[in-house]
Amino acid sequence: MYKIKVKKGFSAAHQIYTNVVDCRGNKCERLHGHNWEVEICLSAEKLSGDGMVIDFRKVKQKLSQVLEKLDHKYLNEILTFSPTSENIARYIFDELDKDINKEHCSLSTVSVKESENTQAIYAPDKSKED
Repeated sequence: MYKIKVKKGFSAAHQIYTNVVDCRGNKCERLHGHNWEVEICLSAEKLSGDGMVIDFRKVKQKLSQVLEKLDHKYLNEILTFSPTSENIARYIFDELDKDINKEHCSLSTVSVKESENTQAIYAPDKSKED
């Protein structure tokens, strides 16, 4: 199995509302922002005729197009779900997978870091696709 990774960042603001009683009123409910770091991993059983999983330029372009929709935005206004790191990772995965899935490789994971010490990773459960 061959794997490649690509990283790119974006800046955005959000608010996280929770139904957990112990967490109500926490600082995440106030408007705040992050310099998010996104890392995607793609994999392939075999390399292309050019000796690649996929051309890095293609992946960077596709990732840039998805992140442009989020960059310097208030995520609560543009996303239809709670803009947690976990949900953002799933959103980016789903948006990228629409195009990348057409290549001979597959998107394995999307990681979203909102700080140096916090990260959410989304990877689909492949066993449920059969």
